[in-house]
Formats: sequence, C-alpha cells, structure tokens
Amino acid sequence: MPDLAPARSGPLCDDKDEDQLDRWLAGKPIERKVPPLTRRLQRWSQENWGAVTCFLIAMLGVSGIAAHAMQNSVVAQRQLADERAAHATTREQAEQRDEQLRLLVDSAQIKARALGKQLDQARLESRRDLSLRLADEATRLEQAAPQRSLMLAAESVQIARDSRHFPAAGAVQVLFDQLQDQSRLRASGHSDVVRSIAFSGDGTMWASGGDDNRAILHSFDGRRTSIPLEAHWSRVSQVKFSPDSRKLATASFDATICLWDVRSSEVAQSPVVLSGHDERVLSIDFSADSRWLLSSAQAAPGSPSEILLWDLQAKGHPQVTQTLGQHFGRVHAAQLSPDGRWAFTASADGFVQLWRLNPKSGDRMTVAMRAQHGLTDRVCFSPDSSQLVTVSEGSNGECVIRRWQLGEMIRPETIATLKIAPLAADVDFKNENVVIGGQRGELKVVNWNLRTITPVVGHEQRIQLVRFLPDGALASVDQQGLVRRTLLGGKDEMALGVKLPQVTGQIEAAAISADGQWVAVTNEKREVMIRQLDPTILMGVAFDRLQSLSGDVEVIASQPSEERR
Repeated sequence: MPDLAPARSGPLCDDKDEDQLDRWLAGKPIERKVPPLTRRLQRWSQENWGAVTCFLIAMLGVSGIAAHAMQNSVVAQRQLADERAAHATTREQAEQRDEQLRLLVDSAQIKARALGKQLDQARLESRRDLSLRLADEATRLEQAAPQRSLMLAAESVQIARDSRHFPAAGAVQVLFDQLQDQSRLRASGHSDVVRSIAFSGDGTMWASGGDDNRAILHSFDGRRTSIPLEAHWSRVSQVKFSPDSRKLATASFDATICLWDVRSSEVAQSPVVLSGHDERVLSIDFSADSRWLLSSAQAAPGSPSEILLWDLQAKGHPQVTQTLGQHFGRVHAAQLSPDGRWAFTASADGFVQLWRLNPKSGDRMTVAMRAQHGLTDRVCFSPDSSQLVTVSEGSNGECVIRRWQLGEMIRPETIATLKIAPLAADVDFKNENVVIGGQRGELKVVNWNLRTITPVVGHEQRIQLVRFLPDGALASVDQQGLVRRTLLGGKDEMALGVKLPQVTGQIEAAAISADGQWVAVTNEKREVMIRQLDPTILMGVAFDRLQSLSGDVEVIASQPSEERR
C-alpha cells in the first residue's frame, strides 16, 4: 500500500526541538514557544487550502470589479471635466459676444448723441443765421418801413433768445431807435450840470444832484411828479439811497449832509441835516443795514481830512461816533463793509487805512492797517465782508489790483499790475473777476483765481461806468453814451453795443439800477435819459406796440410765441 502521509522534507526534529530535548534530559524547564505567524498561516493554509483558494478567487473578482469601477469613474471624471471646459469656453465666448454687443450699442448711442448734438447745433446755427438775416433786414428797412423794421428786429431778438444766442446788435439797435419813447428822455429839472445819479434798491425811484445846489427825486411809476429837494446852499456832490430804500442822502460842498425820508408825502419839507464837517463833503456810504453812514470831506490846508462815522439810529438825532483822521490830502475813497465792521479810506497822500470796529469800546473804530499804496480810487467789499479789492494807480501810471483777506490777520495780495489808468472798476466776487476801464476805451477783466486777463473791445472813448450785472453780464458806458452789455465767455465773449441816440455831448454821470434793468446817463446839456438795458424787455415792448397797429402790415418774420401775442 502506498504511503498516503505527506513526506517530510526535513529531519524528524529540527535543532530547536533537540535543544528542548537536551534541556529536558539535563533537568532544565522546557520553554513553550508559539510558532511564528508565518508558520501558523502556512499550516492553516495547508489545512484550509480550498477556502484560501476561494478567498483569493473572490478577492481577484472584487479587485477586477473595483478596477473596472475605478476606470469608469476616471472616464466619467474626464468627461465631466471636458464638459466643464467646453461650458466655460462657451460662456467665455458668450461673454465676449455680449461685450462686443455692448460696445457696439454704446458706440451707436455715442454716435447717435453726437449726431443729435450736430443736428441741434445745426438747428441753432440756422436759427442764428435767420436771426442775423432778420436783423440785417430790420436795419435796412429802419427808415423806409419803421413798423416792419420793428417787427423784424423783435423777431430777430426772440429767435436769438430761443436758440440760446446773444441778440444781434443791429436788431437791438433798431429796438432802441424805434422805441425812443421808452428811453424817458427829459429835462433833468436842474439848471446846471448834473453830477450824480442814483437808483433806489427797490427800483421805484431815482435821484439826481447837480451844481445848481439841488437834488431832485424822481419816480418810476409816475404816481408823483419829480420833487426838488432844496436844503443846500452849494453844489450837491453825491446822492445815494439807503439799502432799505427809505432814505436819500445828499452830500454837498456846503459841508452838510441831508437825509430825506423818501416814503413821506412831505419829503421835501423834513430833511435831517448832518453838520459835523468843516469842509466840502465829497462822498457818503451806507452800511448794508442802513444804520451807519460814512462820510468824507476835503481836507483844510494843514489839517487832516475829515472822515466821520455816523450812527443814524442814535436817540434823538444821528450822532458822530468816530472821527477818522490821519489823511493829509483829498479823500479818494471812503467805504463801509456791508456788515459795518470795517471801513476803508484812501487819500491823495498815497496812504490807505483799514479801520476795524472794536466791540469792546462801543461803536468806536481803531486803525487795523495803514500802508502807502498810491492813489486808490476804487474799493469793493465782498457781500460777506470777508475780503475787499482795491484798485490803485502807481507813480508810473500803472494799475495795481490788490485783494485783502479780512480777519485777525490782514493779508493784502497783489492780483495783477496793468498798464492802464483806472478810471472805472467793479468786482464780481462770485466769479472772482475784476474789471478795469481806461482812458481810451480799454476794458480788461482780471480773474484772480485763474490768473487770466481778458480784454473786452468795443469802446473807443473814456470809460465812464462799468458794472457786473446780476445775470453775470458786464455793462459799460463810455463818455459818448455808448452802452455795451457783454457776456463774458473767455476768449469768445459775446457783446452787445448800442449808442443811446438821444443823448448828445459828453456824459457827465451814469448809473445802473441794482437789478441791471435800467441805465441812466446825463450830459453837459442837463439832459437825463433813463431806459431799459435788457433787450428782452424791449422785445416785449415791441410786440405789445405792434399789437396796437391798425391796417395791414406785411409780415416776413416768423410768428411770435403765444406769450408775446
């Protein structure tokens, strides 16, 4: 019979078993040792080789399934990544297309707006050309067909106004010429030269003063006739209304100042006489609240000029609260700040003084600054009294413009130096402009912020008056009666110049109302002319005048607007 027992490949006992036998024969304890894990596993696998085989087959199957699943997962991830990349590319392309579309839309809108502006500009230019053609036709027909000329001129001004252009000077000149009765040319009522004209702040009155020792109060509404104010025995040097339009102050060479209550029905019978001066009173100036009055008089030989500060609300009678002296020469400028806390004086001695009201000493004023700045004729305080601008003439005939910051520290700075003799000046603090008028019709506008000097041309005679109007325009009057209304626009300023047709000879005095609507001039023949300065007012008067015409009028202009019919 064959031996079914597995053959042993080695000895019956290994060396370790012999060592255990030797230890037992020697009487030593036998160490029981656990067979190694590998031998145990080997023995277990020999005993359970079928189960191991099944387990290995199962593991191989699971491994295959796992590998297949992993492969499918990798493929799915790759497909998902590809899909995401494709989606990102598509979205990027869509965003690029959207951006290109937006750029095209924006470009189309910009081009449409530019085209619209060009069309609007073309329309405005065509309206401007129509306005100019109507103005030329109105000028041509002024003598032959006055009514048609007036219609054309009014339409020209209306079209220019609607198209945001300045009216043509020819059309406005026709309005001025054809509406002569609107100029209110009259004998002034004076028997000698008129030296001063002033408008009231409320626009209801105006006054004049002259060498015949009289002042005359005039009314705009015609409710009362001109009232002569006779209280001086010498020349009236200046007339000025208080800011509240309740009083009229007249200064005279008889060394007195008269205050007239213009609201009273007996205004000519009740003047308040201020007699604090000893010499000719040259100038007067009110504070903005109408409480304070600053007056200056000519200096007596060897004595300082008299500059007095009056409190018009003192009990009983206006009182002198301070005498400002220290000027040895004719006072060329004496002005109060709007808040009444500063006074500026300048004299022919070349010195200027700035006085500050000291609250700790009542109503008295103290000298804040004294300096030699040359002949200073023009002084303008800002509406908030925080600064002032002075215009001085140097020894070489140059014009020096300074701006003063008023506060605890007074810092005058030189804005500009011009080669022009300053005969007239005004300041526009809002737009930071100063205008200077000269002997030969020069007009220069200085902007102290931009440091620019803009010449304004159009005058050829001595500048008599310059004023910045509330609408920002510049009004100027020369010695021959040429009135110009200029819109300052940098290099392309737009100007309107008209000659006042009724006034002949040299202009002695000129004034412009506070609202900029009226201009008054008087000449050496004692004639006074008051008329509107704004051409749009004359345009309305022209349309109203044409409504009242009877008979057929041939119209070659466009229809007037409803509000003008």
